[in-house]
Amino acid sequence: MQADIAIIGGGMAGASAAYFLSRGAAVVLLEREEALGLHSSGRSSEQFTVGIGADTMRRLAQASRSFLERPPEGFAPIRLLSPRGCLTVGRTDQQASLQRLHGRLTGVGAEARYVDRNEALQLFPALRADRFDSGVLEPGAMDIDVNALLQAYLRGAKANGAKVLTNASVSAIERGSGKWRVMTPAGDISCSMVLNAAGAWVDEITRLAGLEPIGLTPHRRTAFTFLPTGVDASRWPHVSNVDYRWYVSPRGDSLVGSLADAVPVPPGDVYPDDLDVAQGIENIEQDTTFEIGRPLSKWAGLRNFVADKNPVCGTRPNADGFFWLAGQGGCGILTSPALGQAAAALMLGHELPDEQRALGITPNDLAPNRPGLMS
Repeated sequence: MQADIAIIGGGMAGASAAYFLSRGAAVVLLEREEALGLHSSGRSSEQFTVGIGADTMRRLAQASRSFLERPPEGFAPIRLLSPRGCLTVGRTDQQASLQRLHGRLTGVGAEARYVDRNEALQLFPALRADRFDSGVLEPGAMDIDVNALLQAYLRGAKANGAKVLTNASVSAIERGSGKWRVMTPAGDISCSMVLNAAGAWVDEITRLAGLEPIGLTPHRRTAFTFLPTGVDASRWPHVSNVDYRWYVSPRGDSLVGSLADAVPVPPGDVYPDDLDVAQGIENIEQDTTFEIGRPLSKWAGLRNFVADKNPVCGTRPNADGFFWLAGQGGCGILTSPALGQAAAALMLGHELPDEQRALGITPNDLAPNRPGLMS
């Protein structure tokens, strides 16, 4: 099969890149599983926020806001975002951390304001008043309909002529005569460019191409659901403490809780750790009035990081036509519009979008050979 670009990985990163790249190139999207978005993309906490510590990631989140709020006509049949808000609370001795969070939010143009204990309790009544003193509210934080977003990217890519192949694990990648050859059980792809968007398997795919890995490390995060007792928490904000020992987020009639852990693991399917679930429950019960007991469900997902915790999008001088889109660190859903647009711009020889350049994002910020990363 001939194509301009082969994208390896059918999660949110690969799907968003396929959508934007297929506007100007012939694209084949390859996914080794039977369905798309089974790993990190299918296990997201579904939150849009720009309260992110990593600088480039935070700016990419803000650059993604307008697309998610106002996608192109016909992109999705339903709204992708719904109001939620994000509340971060802390003690008096943690005010410096709350101030840094407030500065990160306002520094990229997001709305943020300080709240006292009384207002925080009005927003999230299950907090224990003696466990915190104040907080920072991000009113513009939203819930994301992850499945609707993923399907919209795929539907749009297919409408643009992209081919999507499942059960297409990559067995070999070769370079010759100015072309890349990507070999899969679904057929071989001959293409000018390859985009490695394989999530936790990015470095494995890189090695198949005979290139040096970018140094990506998958991390497991465990989460669980539970029912609040005697209250309707469906309109409460997402809440966490400022040292990020736990978070709680409404999801329908239940709540999602987590220790907010990040445990390095090899690439592969991951399962919830019972000790992490128990510690998450203990931490939440210490700071709230919830009595969780046995969770309704539990699961784990992967968050993938490079050394500086910012994403990788671009190529290296020794990798002619081979590009990376990786290291989204749990923010791949909410940054998918900006990173998909960035991948398309860099691969097709265009400038980054105006919205990203206005926030100070440059190709060097995204480059896989930037200082501090393996090259």
